This record gives sequence, structure tokens and C-alpha cells, in this order.
Amino acid sequence: MDAEGSLTRIYYAGRVGAAHRPAENAAVRAPGESRRSSAGFFSSVKSFFLPLGPALDPNGVAGYPIDMRVKSRSASWPAPALHHMQLYVGVAQYGLGAYEQWLAGEGEECLAAARAAAMHLISRQEPDGSWLHHKAFMHTFPLVPPWRCGMAQGEAASLLVRLHKTTGEEVFAEAAVRALAPLSLAREDGGVRALLDGRPWPEEYPTDPPSYVLNGAIFALWGLRDVGVGLGDADATRAFEEGVDALAASLHRFDNGWWSLYSLFPHPVTCVASSFYHDLHITQLRAMDMLSTRPEFEATRLRWAGYTNSSWNRRRAFASKAMFRMLVPRNRLLARRMPWTRL
Repeated sequence: MDAEGSLTRIYYAGRVGAAHRPAENAAVRAPGESRRSSAGFFSSVKSFFLPLGPALDPNGVAGYPIDMRVKSRSASWPAPALHHMQLYVGVAQYGLGAYEQWLAGEGEECLAAARAAAMHLISRQEPDGSWLHHKAFMHTFPLVPPWRCGMAQGEAASLLVRLHKTTGEEVFAEAAVRALAPLSLAREDGGVRALLDGRPWPEEYPTDPPSYVLNGAIFALWGLRDVGVGLGDADATRAFEEGVDALAASLHRFDNGWWSLYSLFPHPVTCVASSFYHDLHITQLRAMDMLSTRPEFEATRLRWAGYTNSSWNRRRAFASKAMFRMLVPRNRLLARRMPWTRL
């Protein structure tokens, strides 16, 4: 997910409606996980939270691991919030949210909206399976167009698999399989794969050097998992399990002893997660443990959830994020003028 930058302003701005904060979400929150105001960019969103998906099926493909219904407050397409249709993560998340609404019995118009989002993605998909972003990413991570996003590839694949399962239309299955191709290719070969300790890592932002964004890698892995399980694709299942092993082996790198890290990119200062992303990491690890258990997932989840119980840790995380944004500003002009920028 975007490092609280320009992409996220479209996806996450606005207050969550009560209809999209279902009561059952409170029941799935594990001990130590709290609903708080988000630090940084999300400080104005007083109750924003992405909980575990209520219809998650550890053995099949039903609801998405994260409840995306907050991303689809409107069942009309195109969604008003997605006025910039090149931001493919937003399109995929809108579709996943609408599909989740349909599963919850909120009407056939929700399924129609999810299908429309999926068809839009197919219409923009390149022959190599990519969705190309044609606008430079001017802050946080050095990217020039055209660039691919591993998170977008994975989330789009997850949406397409669900539409194929529901409609039986092969066009969705074919596009889902194509969407995985960039996840197996290195950045210099037109893909989004990096190596972390010699293991494959899907890059949300395929930078040089690699950025290793934690939440984006997990979302990308779920696309591999859904194609493998939903379409019976053995190659996707194998790639997912390799990615899960890499994630489990590397989680310690994202733990600074009192909070989780957003990424491992060599910024002037460490990029700690905002409270929003720290909470998201905790929920993602809970979902990942349900989908492909590794002892590292639950141990890390409990440790990170424990970090949030300390007011000192929360204040320190906020101060660290504020310092990070002073040195790595969101403002594009300032970001380009900083003497240490790589842009």
C-alpha cells in the first residue's frame, strides 16, 4: 500500500460510513489489537481500520483476507473516488470491497460493480499481464514511468479469480493468470520481483535498490494464493509457498524492537510504519497464519500487538514518522530538491 502518499489520498480519504463498520469486526480483533486514530496522513480518519475479512475461507476462495468494504462506499461504477483510473490498486480494492458487500447480502448491484471494476482492469491489462503506471512517483520511492506495482498485480488477480468463480466467465481466469507473470520477473526484466536474503520478494514499488514494502508484498502473495487455490494452478501455489517462506524468514527485519517497519528502503532515516500500517501488519499476519501457517507469523503478530499497548511506543512511532516526513516529504517539489534524494 502506498507510503501514505499521493496514491493513498484517493483510496483512503474520507470518514468510514457506519454501514461499512460491521459489528462482527469487533469480534475478530485479537487481544492487543486496538482501534485507534491513525498517525500521520490518517490522523483525521478517527475510526479507519481494515479488519480481517469476515468471509475468509482458509481452504478456498470466498471473502478477501482483509475486509475491503470501506473501499466501495458506492455501488456505482466508475466509483467517484477513483477519478484517476491509472491507480490500479484503487480499482482492485474497490472491486474486492464491492464483492465483499455482495457476499454479505448487500445486493446484486454490488456484484455488478465488482464485475465492472474487473472488466476495467482487463481492458487496461498489457499483453504481458502488467498494469502500467504512466505517472512518475515523485516522493518516498524513486520510480519513473512506466512502472509496475506488485500489490496491484496481486490484488487484481484476487478480484479476477473471485469473478471467475462467481460468473464462470473464462475471461476473468485468463486475466488472473496473466496478472501473475510480473511477480516472477525481476525489475530489470519488466517484473516486480526482488530477492531478500536470496528469496523471492514481490515489490509493491520495484525500486533500485529494492524497497521491500511489507504490506504490499503480503497483498501480492495473496494473489498467488488465490490463483493457485481458485484456479488449481500448481505454479501459482508453488510460488505462493516460496513467498510465504521468504516472508516468514524475513519478518525479523521489519521489527525494530518496539514497532514494525513500513519498508526496508535505505532512506535517510528508518521508515517506521504509521499506526494505521502497524495495525494492518498485525491483521495481515493473522490472516496469513490462517492461510499458510508458519510459527513466525503468530509470534510476530503477538509481539507487534504488544507494542501497541505501550503509550511510549505509540508516541515514539508518531515522532519517528514525523521525522521521516521531514526528511522524505510528500510534497513533490520539496522531495525533488532534497540533497539526498535519488530522483
